[in-house]
Amino acid sequence: MADKKFKYVPFVTEVVTARYPKLSEPDTKGEYADGKYKTEATADEDYTERFQEEIQAVIDQHFAGKKNVHAPWKETKEGAIAFIFKSPKKKPQLTDAKGKPLPQGAVIRGGSKIRIAGVIAAWEKGAKRGVSLWPDAVRVIKLAEGFDSSQAFGAAEDGFDAEEYEPTSFGDEGENNGDDAGSEPDDASEGDASALKL
Repeated sequence: MADKKFKYVPFVTEVVTARYPKLSEPDTKGEYADGKYKTEATADEDYTERFQEEIQAVIDQHFAGKKNVHAPWKETKEGAIAFIFKSPKKKPQLTDAKGKPLPQGAVIRGGSKIRIAGVIAAWEKGAKRGVSLWPDAVRVIKLAEGFDSSQAFGAAEDGFDAEEYEPTSFGDEGENNGDDAGSEPDDASEGDASALKL
């Protein structure tokens, strides 16, 4: 068959930890960019096992006895299980812990504590089959803060104050007798002119 066939089972996760999230903006940069909204997520051992069982039940229901069924998780370098959530088309609804929309400019970073609601999509296309986790909404329980390099120096120090800075001029036209006004040589070399532009 040419087109994929889908069957959907809703899910709502417990609190998980975002890993490499691209939820505020789609993934459009880098070698593996695919233009989709997505994130990986890890959880404690207990919930990891229970969520895997929930997903496996969908696999068993739709692909019983079939081999090479894609499952939406992978093992990290640290040996943990990371679930893979990827929206095929639309941006998930992003809210705070109270259910209010995230303000514009808020970025969900790796390490943020989130919950995800969506569907487990069972699909089949030709000889390929599997299930995917499609996120419809993401609730941010704890937003991981980004590193602000300007805060690395600590408290303010005595010294230069940008608010008090006034640029000084290199000359005062009022003091010029006019003899040299506009007297830049007409034959200034092109090399010198280019250097002045740099």
